[in-house]
Amino acid sequence: MNLANCKYDELIMSYLEGRCSSEEAIGLLSWLAESESHRAYFDSFKEVWDLTAFSLPEQVDVDAALDAVSAKIDAIEEQPATKTIAMPWLRMNYKLVSGLAAAVIIALFLGFLVKPWGGTVSMASSEWSAETPYLLPDGSSVTFKGDAEIAYAKQYGKTERSVDFEGIGYFDVVKNAEKPFVVHCGNVDVEVLGTTFLLDATKNASRLTVDLYTGKVRMTIVDKKDNVLESIELQPGERGVFDFTENTLRTLSYPQVKQEELATDHVLDFNDVELATIVETLEYIFDIEIDLLESYSEEKLTVRFTDNDSVDEVIETIATVFDLEVSLDKGVYVIR
Repeated sequence: MNLANCKYDELIMSYLEGRCSSEEAIGLLSWLAESESHRAYFDSFKEVWDLTAFSLPEQVDVDAALDAVSAKIDAIEEQPATKTIAMPWLRMNYKLVSGLAAAVIIALFLGFLVKPWGGTVSMASSEWSAETPYLLPDGSSVTFKGDAEIAYAKQYGKTERSVDFEGIGYFDVVKNAEKPFVVHCGNVDVEVLGTTFLLDATKNASRLTVDLYTGKVRMTIVDKKDNVLESIELQPGERGVFDFTENTLRTLSYPQVKQEELATDHVLDFNDVELATIVETLEYIFDIEIDLLESYSEEKLTVRFTDNDSVDEVIETIATVFDLEVSLDKGVYVIR
């Protein structure tokens, strides 16, 4: 059996490090029960693992390390035959075993085993359909809006849920109170438990924004040592803004967000929004007062206006949708 090509190497390594799941452990035990050769292979692998379990100097001398392994093999052979490892096999395959030992030693030196089977997974919008949410291992998802890229550790979800993100994306996060979901965008962290939000972390932009739809979000500025410099919490309908030039955070209310959108895109877009919120927004943007029939305050409306629509046209449209009438009483728009 060829050690280098054995598909169970990673599973055995995971087992020896104590990080495999119960399902993986059952799979390994089933494989061991299949034949004596499987058990001998496992025993030999474990022996090599044990032989390399010594502290390494800052500069690794591979030849010296192999000599140390050989000396330990000789010492083991002199012990009573009750040893579980089949030493004849170990001796016959000394070069193979030594090669594996050297690989383990070098891997330790390079740091690959400090974080077992590390590495990252990354996905760019250019490689993924813009209409299809990209699913993370825990069921959370991100839908890319234009050029964007997400990256996360292969160990995502085991001890923490964190991703690196650049671009624009709509996030739908599965709630997990024990493992908050964190998006790293340079020196800004966006932390949530379970929520939906739109993140605009466009590369080289002057600011980063988070539009919160449901749940709660915390935005934090951190330094290079991950020390918290400033933090804000957002409620649904609010927008968090980080200014790269001033290195500051601020919160915009729903009316302020809509005012920004109208100024930037020349469009006032309400998507399934309660009339009370729409009225508050119109009052803020147009500096007017509106008296809406209270029984209609929780009615929802999806409507789109442009900056070519006058305030009178906007209010008249809303009234028409709900079969109400508009009157102007001492400067106050009355909708009944």
